[in-house]
Amino acid sequence: MTDLQFDDSTIRDIFGTDTAEDETPKRLKEYFFKNKSYENIRAHLPLRLLVGHKGIGKSALLRMSYMDDRDDGILAVWLQPNDLVISSSIKQSFVEKIQAYKQLIGKAIYDRSLDELGVSLDQRDKFDVLGTAKQLVNSLYLKALEMAGSDRDEEVKRLRERFTKDKIVRVYIDDIDRGWSASDDDINSISALVNAARDLTNEEGSGIQIRIGLRSDAYFLYRTSDESTDKIESNVVRLSWTRHDVLVVMALRIATYFGKEIDIKVFERYKQKRIAEELYPVIEEKFSVGKGHWDRAPIQVVLLSLNRNRPRDLIKLLTEAAKEAYRNDHNKITAYDLERTFSNYSHGRITDLVLEFKSELPEIEKLVYNMGPTTKQAREKDKRWLYTNDELLKKLKNIMQNHSFRFNGGKAVTAKSLAEFLYKIDFLIARNEEPDGSIKWTHFDQNRMLQSQFVDFGYKWEVHPAYRWALQPKNVHEIMDSIPKLTPSSTH
Repeated sequence: MTDLQFDDSTIRDIFGTDTAEDETPKRLKEYFFKNKSYENIRAHLPLRLLVGHKGIGKSALLRMSYMDDRDDGILAVWLQPNDLVISSSIKQSFVEKIQAYKQLIGKAIYDRSLDELGVSLDQRDKFDVLGTAKQLVNSLYLKALEMAGSDRDEEVKRLRERFTKDKIVRVYIDDIDRGWSASDDDINSISALVNAARDLTNEEGSGIQIRIGLRSDAYFLYRTSDESTDKIESNVVRLSWTRHDVLVVMALRIATYFGKEIDIKVFERYKQKRIAEELYPVIEEKFSVGKGHWDRAPIQVVLLSLNRNRPRDLIKLLTEAAKEAYRNDHNKITAYDLERTFSNYSHGRITDLVLEFKSELPEIEKLVYNMGPTTKQAREKDKRWLYTNDELLKKLKNIMQNHSFRFNGGKAVTAKSLAEFLYKIDFLIARNEEPDGSIKWTHFDQNRMLQSQFVDFGYKWEVHPAYRWALQPKNVHEIMDSIPKLTPSSTH
């Protein structure tokens, strides 16, 4: 294997992009890991609402499903916010807004579907935006039949043949929370759009299937503001990853860059030590600058300890470490290159958090930066970032004495509601010591009931390691030494 030169182009080729829209279809197909959430999106059901944190891979999953539909000959169309703009100058009731979205979605489906079916503009009939979903699909069906025999290529022919057989149109709507500010109008618009999608897909015989991607914070406010959302909950697919999954995602990116053929179904069942071997061509196997229990720790343990169970985190961390390696003329990322990125990485993750959730708690930045250890906590290594339930509430009450907080939507601000919020956004993770002495961490998506207003489940609460350098800028080894070393039982 030739020595690597970590210029920007090579770094992108190796680790891929952190946004699906910037990746080439060929490269995305090479390394995409189809987890359980992907299988649920692919289910033959009318409506699917994909919910997950910012940067967790919603767009990539929807994009991959869309491409697989096209490969399978399924009529699929891709819509974005600019396809669904309602004039802000028109004052509309909620019901009128739902109707407006139904017409916009229907018009977009009609136009995009005819594009896919190879029907030119001069061959199209006038579209009745007031028609039903069934009439819409039937119009497409009749046009596909009419065009039979005039197929320009095999792909269009296959698409027409399958559509005239099953009369299914699958619609992908992504990035609808672009420009999200959590205003009443924003929440109302998302609610109207989801209701419109539900009406279109529920209409008997319509044949329209819709998949929508939505950020967790936007979904939460929508879910708690509209009494009709209980009818939507069964259609929600929550996108989440285990640490094991995140390692698989990165290993696949690196392995496929070097041209390796990977059987994903077999590969994902390997132990992490084996999966991590695919990283070794680009990064040292051990954290050779570690101290204490991090001395020569396996590199995957270090990487996963700093990850918030989001593939984008690992992409950003390795990308920055590779840039540092390039500055130092290294042809492999060293532990030194990696540790030099920790501070910037930590600040970046807090910036991510603030941008994602300030719509729900405008003063979130003030809250998280005040969660750093006090002078007394800083002297006690084991208590710097770790709280019992009572200690956490006391900490938050002290912060509230000096700062004002408010939740958009009118939710009462108490120490418990702030604790719930910090757990929900994965700033805090639940920690439990197992009988064998190992430590198990639980994220909000794994157990939503742990931080309850009414029950103390006995867990301790730990500030996620990804944020610690930003909250207490110290020597890298001092921060690392405060992070318990992962064990195989704590990596999921």
